[in-house]
Amino acid sequence: MFNISPLSAAVSGGAAVDGSAVPLSSRFSQAYVWAGQERDALLAAANNPAVASNPVLLYAHQVRQEDYTKQVALSSALVSHATKGIETLVKS
Repeated sequence: MFNISPLSAAVSGGAAVDGSAVPLSSRFSQAYVWAGQERDALLAAANNPAVASNPVLLYAHQVRQEDYTKQVALSSALVSHATKGIETLVKS
């Protein structure tokens, strides 16, 4: 019933394929693009009458929307905490 993927499969390793470091701005850009694409796909599925009329597809859509909401909320919380930590370091 639940699909739980390993953390290593969900998150890239912190380095590019050639072993060099990936800039943080690049990671934020990738996350922003992913969130926009996922939001657009969720909205398209929500407006699709076939999804609304099929209980199996509707359940899959609800699970996907829940995953998206949790990922965005977690990302937001992590960025907020990182920002607060940096502000604290700068002030001291």
